[in-house]
Amino acid sequence: MNPYIGNILEQPAALRRLVESFTPQPLELILSAFKRNRYDRIILTGMGASYSAACPTEIALSQLPIPVILVNSSELVHYKADLIGPRSLVWMNSQSGRSAELVHLLEVLKSTPGADVLVCVNERDSPLAHGADLCLPIFAGPEATVGTKTYLNTVAANLLAAVVLVESNLAELKSDILETAGAIEDYLGNMDRQVAEMDAGLGNSKNLIVLGRGPSMGAVWTGALITKEAAKFPLEGMHAAEFRHGPLELAEPGFTALVLAGAPETIGLNRKLALDIIEHGGRVLWIDDVRDPELDTIQMPRARGLVRSLAEILPLQILTLVLANRRGVEAGKFRYLDKVTVVE
Repeated sequence: MNPYIGNILEQPAALRRLVESFTPQPLELILSAFKRNRYDRIILTGMGASYSAACPTEIALSQLPIPVILVNSSELVHYKADLIGPRSLVWMNSQSGRSAELVHLLEVLKSTPGADVLVCVNERDSPLAHGADLCLPIFAGPEATVGTKTYLNTVAANLLAAVVLVESNLAELKSDILETAGAIEDYLGNMDRQVAEMDAGLGNSKNLIVLGRGPSMGAVWTGALITKEAAKFPLEGMHAAEFRHGPLELAEPGFTALVLAGAPETIGLNRKLALDIIEHGGRVLWIDDVRDPELDTIQMPRARGLVRSLAEILPLQILTLVLANRRGVEAGKFRYLDKVTVVE
């Protein structure tokens, strides 16, 4: 089997392994430090899919009484290092624990007395895992090429940690993740049908964009990234509100927007945007777990609350398979890259 497709199919098992392995005990020191006002900010950082994976967690942590900042690791280390102070909690995501920018950032942090470092990594024998104050493994298992199960497990591990820190219901979140893993498994059990539906939905589209808001931005940015990696197709991912500020001019025959329905707070706004794109001559594929009576719908696995952000990436993974086939390339096979980016 194609290794990339194999990793996609392994995602439900990887999520279950994380839930079974996750324990809140390592986070108790950080939680205790929160209660003593040890921290004046949380800085979430990563590169690529590891950066995007923190989007739902940034929102989950926003109820804390301190600022939560999500920033690209390269920007942080080269331009925004002054954000890091002695009372900062720097929360790094890295699948490999070896990405060049994060290793550089860790070196910088050694000269910043007092800042604490929390890392979520897949490889426990890595520079980040050894150099952090606290390491949370994501238990995704080996991954061949493009980030699939490492992305999902990073999202889930971040959310589990966030729920502990805001003292919310950890058991409920674990249950929701396991339920979503089951829904993903059912969805992938009909992968051929999902691929055929996406292929038919795209029709003869020449230009594509993926849009979303809020917690969906993790899937939006990661979906655009893996489409470039796995299918060699230049898909752009944008915030749906930003799309109204100029790019709506792209709407015309041959243009298709994949719009993530998203959270209840903004689903109405996203739906109105979808209808406006259609009115202006474009096409929309509405991504939701229920079919819309007026919009061409690509169904995703059923999920609720913040764990919806886990399920939203699945149709975009299917998209990469369709586009790779159309372009005549082997899905997920790197031409120029290695699995780990070790050069800044």
